[in-house]
Amino acid sequence: MRALFIQPPPREIRKEDIVVPPLGIAYLAAVLERSGHTVGIIDGFAEKLDFPGLEERIRKFSPDLVGITGMTPVIDNAFRAAAAARKYAKHIIIGGPHVSVYQQKVFEQAPDIDAAIQGEGEVSISLLADALSAGKDFSKVPGLITRDFVNPPAPYIEDLDTLPLPARHLLPNDRYTYLLSKGRVTTLFSSRGCPYQCIFCDKAVFGSRWRARSAESVLEELDHVVREFGVRSVVFYDDLFTVKKDRVVDICRGIIERKLHIEWKCEGRVNIVDEETLSWMKRAGCSLIAYGVESGNQKGLDYLNKGTKVEQIREAFELTRKAGIKPMGYFVLGIPVETFEDEINTIEFAREIRAAYAQFSVLSPTPGTRLYDDAVRMGWYREVEAMNPMDKETRRPAILNENWDQEKLTRILKEAHRRFYLSPWYIWQRLKEVGSFKELRDKISAGMRLLQWYMRR
Repeated sequence: MRALFIQPPPREIRKEDIVVPPLGIAYLAAVLERSGHTVGIIDGFAEKLDFPGLEERIRKFSPDLVGITGMTPVIDNAFRAAAAARKYAKHIIIGGPHVSVYQQKVFEQAPDIDAAIQGEGEVSISLLADALSAGKDFSKVPGLITRDFVNPPAPYIEDLDTLPLPARHLLPNDRYTYLLSKGRVTTLFSSRGCPYQCIFCDKAVFGSRWRARSAESVLEELDHVVREFGVRSVVFYDDLFTVKKDRVVDICRGIIERKLHIEWKCEGRVNIVDEETLSWMKRAGCSLIAYGVESGNQKGLDYLNKGTKVEQIREAFELTRKAGIKPMGYFVLGIPVETFEDEINTIEFAREIRAAYAQFSVLSPTPGTRLYDDAVRMGWYREVEAMNPMDKETRRPAILNENWDQEKLTRILKEAHRRFYLSPWYIWQRLKEVGSFKELRDKISAGMRLLQWYMRR
């Protein structure tokens, strides 16, 4: 069988600070290659294709099966990709978080789709492709959704080491870039799932149970991307990389022993970091840890069910800086139990803890989360035009109640970026780090795009 996986093109072609490999479909491609199928990948986003260009690429590949990935904020692009593939493909399948939440509703949204797969897709896509190529019944494939039936997801893959490495050889690896990274960059999953219960987190695909690859498996992939693809920067895309201290230390020790000479970034949690682990991470090349701070107010943290304390945030940022690693913070604005003044405090808190970078976003109640259920039940759910400079969607879900309306959400986003990124203190801190003309040029370019966004809103 000829199988083609597609990452849809962007809505508009523009300069992007973050363009990363679509590892989800790269894993699916690797699984089918292992089973003997002929596989291709089109990363329309990285290649900056338009939809006529995508259609021509599909025509040339002449696929039997097309698989398309889709996340809710940009699901319209996935549906357009399905329409582009319709006259060239026998079977069109869609997967990703959107499917896991909306299930059979996707057929109302996109009539060109033949079937969908919910949950982790490696087992399902392998069984489906084998059945289709052999002309056998596929109605029992786990996770498969058609207009006639919905099968329960395949059981979570317990031993992630059994998966093949993502099919990076099918990707345009020279097209990927990540803000703050140096040299050729890739992403990597060392684990799946997150054991914590934040009410805004969508776990429709990987679930709540943390499953990790062995340190040896992770090191083999790191060695592979360095030796085969010349990668110098790695972004761990795990929901949470630092869950198990011993495993983190083993990975760090292996990076050092193998002399991989990479710089890398990961996601951490403020109540499970310590000085020893951070020291190992720094020695192994970790340059940045992103923490889900969310709020500088304890009532906001409690509402979001973060399970963290404000003082733990302060301590984690201090320890990370002392280790020589940059701490980044994710912050959400528009928390229903907080006022505008409360969130001014969060913005000032981001400066107080000296976050090297801060991502401010409007709190979004996405379907499949407890926050969404609460927002609908309380009559708070709305879709608004309140986006940060990195958002890809044109509108996003938000909570409007007695504390928040669209005007306040837009205003607090502007205020956050003005007070943090456009302050003389922050600009001076980042300029002091510049080590080359290219770095200076990139920082000025990013600053100008931020200023343009700020002036437009």
